[in-house]
Amino acid sequence: MRSVLSLVFIGVLGALIGSFGNVVIYRLPRQESIVFPGSHCPHCGHQLSALELIPIISWLALRGRCRNCRQGISPRYPLIEALMAAGFVLIIWRWPLELYSFTALPLLVIYAMLVMMSGIDIDQQILPDSLTLPAIALALAGSLLYAPDSGLPRLNEAIFAAALGAGIIVLINRLGGLILRRFSDTKERLWPIGMDQVNIAALGGVLGGWRWGLGLALASLIANLATRRTLHISEPALYGLWFVGLIFGSTGLWLSPLTALNGTLLAAGVVAIVGAAFWWLRDLGKKIEVAESDEADEEPIAMGFGDVKLAAILGAVLGWQNLLVALLLSFIFGALGGLILRAFGGGRQVPFGPYLTLGGLVALFYGTSLLSWYLGLLGL
Repeated sequence: MRSVLSLVFIGVLGALIGSFGNVVIYRLPRQESIVFPGSHCPHCGHQLSALELIPIISWLALRGRCRNCRQGISPRYPLIEALMAAGFVLIIWRWPLELYSFTALPLLVIYAMLVMMSGIDIDQQILPDSLTLPAIALALAGSLLYAPDSGLPRLNEAIFAAALGAGIIVLINRLGGLILRRFSDTKERLWPIGMDQVNIAALGGVLGGWRWGLGLALASLIANLATRRTLHISEPALYGLWFVGLIFGSTGLWLSPLTALNGTLLAAGVVAIVGAAFWWLRDLGKKIEVAESDEADEEPIAMGFGDVKLAAILGAVLGWQNLLVALLLSFIFGALGGLILRAFGGGRQVPFGPYLTLGGLVALFYGTSLLSWYLGLLGL
């Protein structure tokens, strides 16, 4: 009975946080305060009473319309509240406090942030730094609270997987963009740290391991600071060398193939996250959400940079094995979702962030089982 009551309580708490999450989803991209003014109808400005703010129930009782102006209220509001409640219940059911102590607490907060990110991404095609970067820090710090038998990563494993996730997506971003530009150089120029340092880290990592990658990226940053300008290396030339280094690394003559692959992904991932944190902190408080050069805004991209940070969050929560499961699932979900929307949704598109989040959540609960099933098929 106590367990049932605790799940009911956590479900109600999740629904209430979902109600707040709706405010964040609407106001954060618009640079509005998430505290003042209080909740109101977006059509007529009617201030909502306490009875109109009961999650899910108020929307159903009002039949999805404002009590004052009778304009429709999006069904997304109760959907977010229900998703938040369901996620909270599932997390506490899987990691009950009486067995796993504080393990579930960081998971609950990160889950809430992931739902908010997904809602914003669907609406605005952006994953805000003000959510993604604090979530990375929380996911890493939260690993210190995980019970030993929780199946979740320790701190060193979380750091490794966060860097790996960011590295995989940022290299898709760079190599995919290079292909879409038909191998012409990027126009992006950021000082003192930007994608140039990510590229250099990737090259150094594939040639000498992650320490080489980070060292070369640091040397490039110092050179930028010393010369007070961006020292740029053409991406086609750099990734030509990177490809040669990757092929050379696969021979095992200099590095083992795994060391070369880990080196390039980890170094690129770490520099990408450090660079993102630098630009976010520099622009904190300004009316700007992302810091990118105007010339780069119109370049075709294979994967948004917000997805790089989202992959780091998932890596820190899942560990590297379940992260790979999550990435595979997200690409499958994205392909299926794209086909369904093309068939029934007209021109409507959903960005990759929500698919990546969905893949991560499935991997959180079922990743180990899916991986065991797959390895069993291979006879491993």
